[in-house]
Amino acid sequence: MKFLEKRYIGLYLFGIMIIVLILAFSIDKDVPVGKEYNVKKVDAEWTYERSKTEDDNGKSIMRLVMSCPVSDDINGKVLSFKTYDSYVNAYLSDEAGVTSGKNVYHFGEKPFFGDSPGTYTHFIHLPRDEGKYLNIVVDTVYNHKYMPSYQVYSAEENELVYFYLKKEFKLSLMNIIMVVFGILLMVIHLVGSFKKIDTPETFSLGSLSLLFAVYLTCPLFFHQFICCNPVAQYYMIYFSLYMLPLAAMLYFEDIVPTLNMKWMFYGFVALELGLSALHFTGIASYTRTVVVFTAAVGFFAIVSSLLIIQRFRLIDIEYRIGLMCLLGFAFANVVFYMFISTTGDQSFLIRIGFIIYLAFEIVNGLRKIMNEVNRERETQLLHNLAYTDQLTGLGNRYALERDAEAIPLESISVMSMDLNLLKTTNDSFGHLGGDMLLVSAAKCMLSVFDKVYRVGGDEFIALLSDKTEDELKEIHATLHDMMDKMNIDRSEYGEFAYEKEFLLSIAVGYASFTEGDENFERILSRADKAMYNEKKRMHSGV
Repeated sequence: MKFLEKRYIGLYLFGIMIIVLILAFSIDKDVPVGKEYNVKKVDAEWTYERSKTEDDNGKSIMRLVMSCPVSDDINGKVLSFKTYDSYVNAYLSDEAGVTSGKNVYHFGEKPFFGDSPGTYTHFIHLPRDEGKYLNIVVDTVYNHKYMPSYQVYSAEENELVYFYLKKEFKLSLMNIIMVVFGILLMVIHLVGSFKKIDTPETFSLGSLSLLFAVYLTCPLFFHQFICCNPVAQYYMIYFSLYMLPLAAMLYFEDIVPTLNMKWMFYGFVALELGLSALHFTGIASYTRTVVVFTAAVGFFAIVSSLLIIQRFRLIDIEYRIGLMCLLGFAFANVVFYMFISTTGDQSFLIRIGFIIYLAFEIVNGLRKIMNEVNRERETQLLHNLAYTDQLTGLGNRYALERDAEAIPLESISVMSMDLNLLKTTNDSFGHLGGDMLLVSAAKCMLSVFDKVYRVGGDEFIALLSDKTEDELKEIHATLHDMMDKMNIDRSEYGEFAYEKEFLLSIAVGYASFTEGDENFERILSRADKAMYNEKKRMHSGV
């Protein structure tokens, strides 16, 4: 998918999600505090009335009316319980089993009517001495979400929050791990980008992980105590649900060679915009649009599976293993949902599988970066070996030829340099002394030139650009001045500093481009000739 720099599509989706969350967040309730809590089950004798009615559109509504006397144990307290896709109202009245009186709690308000207000943990604040009976009315249109009774707890609100968080900690912990892993994958992508290592799959998988974590987040804390709004939590859940297949497509394209899902990506975007328009105009409830979306996701799962199977041998072995593991957990989760439970949290198996997959891909991402870093080091080492003189650290003949080609011929000036006393130094002080003289010569030259190369045993070349004859003479004189300073100071000569016969002497010749020079070698030849002339003068003492 080569549109709008694909790696940034995930960033756009994640950015939109963050904007939606910021708009939804409104922290205006207490957060759980303290370690001591006194949560009790409401042991008052409950009565239950169950009925089935139809609304104006002929839709079946299953109703449960729970009633209990307002005893001293719950008078003025907070009652709490959790429902799945149900509307809830609570009334205080003087009679049991009625759906009238003082309405002390209502849940299910949405901008437009829909079948499902979502999963929610209810906190009913009972005022003191407002009625003899508490009647809780729970309505749902889903047979499999209908509960014949609920366990109600009583305590202070913060105590109830702490109680629920302890119960949901394991699931919340999985979501926290997904968020941490998602952020870590994005950090790996950032490091890879900084190192110029292509790791787009880490960003797309990181985005997918964060979206998945938002969709599956702990309903109590994240949805209720951060959003503090059933409408906000409702749309946040479905927004992240809509983003999941888009992020999945980006990720599949990153790990499956030759896979092109551009048509499906745009198709899903158009479908989601259309379904949202149907919902917000009141033509269809969000629940019904999600049924269509779910069918589209099923189609996407089938098609993408077939496309991936066709290219399975092209996928790197680590991705194959990870995908097979993830599919195994997904299949187990479907079996659990179909044959064991359709209420509560049915996604814990796929969460476990996804977390394992994330951990696997984090290791792969780190390994890929380390491999690229090591390869870069090896490449740099080979480059240094190929273009660097190991004794002096200067460039070698190959580096000279490479750099000379990068300078326009008309601008090139060359200084050819040769040590005068290398053989004498080797004879007097051994090869260690000769090496010290070469290193000292390199330091001397680097103090004057930017680009210096050792092209033979005691031969050096300096490349210059756009220099006049006068400037070259000045540089030539500067080099001789530096030699004189080093011979006087002698601190660069190491263990030979106190050997008076240990001296640095360099013969220098220079030349610049002139009309008729066809190549760099012609200029270099004239510089060599000038250097040998100076060498003769220095040896003759002139």
